[in-house]
Amino acid sequence: MQEIVAKYRIYEDSGFSTRGAIMKLILISITAFLIFAAPVFSELTVTDLEKIRSIVKESEDRLKEDLKASEERLTQHVADKFGEVDKRLNIIFGFVIALITPIVVVVGVPQIIMAWRGKEDRTQKEQIQELRQEIEALKQQRT
Repeated sequence: MQEIVAKYRIYEDSGFSTRGAIMKLILISITAFLIFAAPVFSELTVTDLEKIRSIVKESEDRLKEDLKASEERLTQHVADKFGEVDKRLNIIFGFVIALITPIVVVVGVPQIIMAWRGKEDRTQKEQIQELRQEIEALKQQRT
């Protein structure tokens, strides 16, 4: 405890005071605040307003140009992507046609052949029936 008191006495002897330091800090802070806050209370002139308007207009014009350029890039990008998708769909369509064609050939050709043979069989059966009837008629005429 005596050491702390001794240190405190050293600070008092050196002229350092906590109250004085706080007061100096407050005084410097208020002075800085008033110096930097003074321009806030000034009014804008017509030329200042015109400068602000011109700056805002330039900014709007640049923004419009950037937006237009961005729209053009986006349109080109979308067109490119649609072109790629169209190419892919054409390739897929070609593959589907290439796969359907053998299926149609494998299933359809035998069906066509069977239908053609069936028609030939019916005509042959009709001819055989007609010939049998003629043979029966000829047998009856002989007897």
